[in-house]
Amino acid sequence: METKNTFLDTYKKKVDEQKTEDTVKVPAAVSEQQNTATPEKSGLVKPKNIGAERPPSVPAKSKKTAAIAVGSVVLICIIVALFLLLNRGISMINLVGWTENDAQLWARSNGIILQVEEEYNDEYEEGRVVSQSIAEGIPVKKGDFVRIVVSLGHDLSVTLPIPDFMSMTKKEIDDWAAENFMTKVRITTEFSDTVEAGKVIRYEINDDRVVNEVRRDSPIYIIISKGPEDKEAATIEIPNFKIMSIAECYSFAEENGLVLTIEEEYDDFAPKGSIISQSVKAEEKVPVGTEIILVVSKGKMIAVPDFSKYPKDMAAAVAGELGIPITISERYSSLPAGSFISQSIKAGTIYESGQMVELSYSIDNRITLPSFVGQTKDAIEMWAKELNSKGASIKIKSTNTSSNTAPGTILTQDKSNTLIAINATINITVSSGKIVYVPDFVAPAGSGYDVAITREEAIAMCEALNIVPIFVAESKAGRLPGEVWSQSISAGKEINEGSTITLKYNPANVQVTVPDFTNMTKEEILANNYHKSFDIKFVVGAEYQEGMDDKVYEQSLQTGTKVAAGTVITLTIGPKQVAAPEF
Repeated sequence: METKNTFLDTYKKKVDEQKTEDTVKVPAAVSEQQNTATPEKSGLVKPKNIGAERPPSVPAKSKKTAAIAVGSVVLICIIVALFLLLNRGISMINLVGWTENDAQLWARSNGIILQVEEEYNDEYEEGRVVSQSIAEGIPVKKGDFVRIVVSLGHDLSVTLPIPDFMSMTKKEIDDWAAENFMTKVRITTEFSDTVEAGKVIRYEINDDRVVNEVRRDSPIYIIISKGPEDKEAATIEIPNFKIMSIAECYSFAEENGLVLTIEEEYDDFAPKGSIISQSVKAEEKVPVGTEIILVVSKGKMIAVPDFSKYPKDMAAAVAGELGIPITISERYSSLPAGSFISQSIKAGTIYESGQMVELSYSIDNRITLPSFVGQTKDAIEMWAKELNSKGASIKIKSTNTSSNTAPGTILTQDKSNTLIAINATINITVSSGKIVYVPDFVAPAGSGYDVAITREEAIAMCEALNIVPIFVAESKAGRLPGEVWSQSISAGKEINEGSTITLKYNPANVQVTVPDFTNMTKEEILANNYHKSFDIKFVVGAEYQEGMDDKVYEQSLQTGTKVAAGTVITLTIGPKQVAAPEF
């Protein structure tokens, strides 16, 4: 019996339908692909239009941008060069061995900033520069930092092994103490029947801070034998020096043949000048010549304060309370008025009696500039010189110009009646006087005194023009005695009043005898060359002299008088007779 499967029939039917759809779609796709294909190109190729192709042009805007870029680079290079030139600084110097205060003063004056470090050093004393970070000769600029190391002196905390004092001599102990910078080694002597003279009897180290070692500041007391005591030798009983004055101690030692040595130590409790200890105990007997060491108090240790913390008006009070003498000076600086600048002894340094601390304060970092217009150039230069002596750096730049104002007078000033920096430059215009024209002092060779200029006449001419003549006596052939024959500035040249001119003249060392000019005419006088011996001034008389028409009837110098060549003589000539008018 055949059974019908509905599921299989349905499945077969769907498969057959799917095959039919695929068969129909394939030709359609092929047809569509053929229709959309690119048509085949022909074998003809269109020739290129060679003339139509041009190189791409550069826009004008790009050219302008390039020019601006080049100019900017050049400008930047110039600015950098100027910056390097103006900030090239100075060459570093060797500060090693300088005091810190001196090094700071040098640094401030050159705009250098010091970074100070401190360390102990056995080679350089306290406060001295040990080393520097920049070597000598290396360029440094303003504002640069330079590190320096400053010595704190010997490090007293350094420990050393205890030497065998018992086998050492006094010299060996002294040498050991000096080589190791020991500060509190005390050596005394005493008699001993058992220890040979010069050998150590015993020693004491009074320092709880170390064990089996000593510090540089450990108190060490060493007693050295003087050998057996000579019972027959004279002995001196030592008094209690602690209750005596220093003067009394010296007096006692001198009277009894003792050697007195004074050592000083700071002590916070014992008054200054009082005796703290003595090397030989009171009531002990010692022979003549024994050395007695007295330790005297220097009083309380005083550290120099940091005066930068106090205003100027309080500095004296602070120093007075500590018993430190000070001097106060003021100078111009980059700091405002009243600011602290420096102190001669570093803050924290132990003050030693007799020292003087110098304090420096700023006057101001600005200066009031008055007007010097109408005053002389010397006035403003003296003003600047005085300020510069107090730390300022004022510069005066002057320009000369001609004017009717007296030479040397200030005509203009670029700034006045204002505040200026302490290193400002002041520009002024100074009068060189009015313009004058150099006269002709030199007459033609062979001229007489009526034309030639003598030394006396040249002086009068120079005074009238306010110029200064410098005369040089020098002989010149063909020139009259006293005649000016050379001038250093040519005639007609413009010069300022007050200028100098050198005039050479023939020495006036010739004497002539005054002749009798009476009854001589002017023509006769000139024909006889009298004008080459005298500076003749002809004048016409006021009244008619009978028979003396055009003739000399009077002369200012008496006949026969001896005078220097070139002397002025006035000759009076008679006027001509005037005919009476006819009526």
